[in-house]
Amino acid sequence: MINDIISESIKEKKQKLAKFRRNMIYFRWIILIFIIPAFLFTSEFAVSKNSAYLTILLTVLYNTIVTLLIVFSRPERVRKNVGIVFYIDVLLICFITCVLGGIESDTFIVLLFIISYYGISRDIASIVNITVFTIFMYSIFILGFEKNRLNEFNYWRLISRDLFMLITAYGISLIISEVKKYDEMHKREFKLARTDKLTGLANRHYFDQKLEEEALYADYARKPLNILMFDIDNFKNFNDTYGHIWGDKLLSMFGDIVMQNIRKTDIPVRYGGEEFIVLVGDLDMSTVKGIGDRIRSQLEKQNLNMENEEKRCKVTVSCGVAQYPTHSKDIKEVVDYADKALYYAKEIGKNIVVSYDEIGKLREAVQIDIDTYLSN
Repeated sequence: MINDIISESIKEKKQKLAKFRRNMIYFRWIILIFIIPAFLFTSEFAVSKNSAYLTILLTVLYNTIVTLLIVFSRPERVRKNVGIVFYIDVLLICFITCVLGGIESDTFIVLLFIISYYGISRDIASIVNITVFTIFMYSIFILGFEKNRLNEFNYWRLISRDLFMLITAYGISLIISEVKKYDEMHKREFKLARTDKLTGLANRHYFDQKLEEEALYADYARKPLNILMFDIDNFKNFNDTYGHIWGDKLLSMFGDIVMQNIRKTDIPVRYGGEEFIVLVGDLDMSTVKGIGDRIRSQLEKQNLNMENEEKRCKVTVSCGVAQYPTHSKDIKEVVDYADKALYYAKEIGKNIVVSYDEIGKLREAVQIDIDTYLSN
């Protein structure tokens, strides 16, 4: 199944890349087939048919080369290559504009298309860069074409077209800003949906979704997946004695302790009430127990100074550990085993870390102590 998940992920990325390539190619050929010929054959500037056909032929050849470049570029270089092509497009359109009459030609409209399409697929900084480049090159080409009659040249017309480009870029930047706001809002909502509000850890719903995925990855990587299940000792009595406000503060503090003692790749979860789970991959049982004991010890060292209370309160936590696939090849059963190890840790005195495979050994040791005591 892990191969199926990985294949689906790769397939999704390939589909997105293929869609980007396809849209880019469609955009280019539509401009070439419909817009460029329209400007060529409807231009008021005298353009011979041979010159028009030659321009189209060269443009088709250039577009074919660009299409092949987009299709055969390595996935990680597609966007970079496409970005370079856009800048070359600007130069090409500026040249065609001069061929079709310079400032009298409406071909500059294609530059608006280029700025718009490039901007939508990039960020605001990229829009600024290509807009500045386009305005500069368009102005240079036009002024170079009109150099023999600069005294009669309509500079206001050139300025107005440059302003059109600026306005287009501004409009696209507004759209991008709104899209980013929506995207960030969507990400925040998604994070809230899978996050416990009190502790900031993942919630039970996210854990249920992530558990099978992590187990499948463990199978694929051939590395263990450890389940650490914590339960704050005597939490009900603590809540009844000091109230829910301090109970919430204790839960939040323990969540912080958990976060301080695990890696970024580990997954901390508030499983429910005063129960917490941490998914820890790629570590042996001894190391994982050490992590659990470090968390346990750090909570034990905390002295909660209650308001209006002379005495400081100490709180402890018990932990059960089980490992997939060492203890079971069923990940849900491993969670159950971690729960059993936690229950046994509570049973033998609390404030201890117990792994599932230690239950039998500890019971045997306890029984020996009992037998020894009775025999004496």
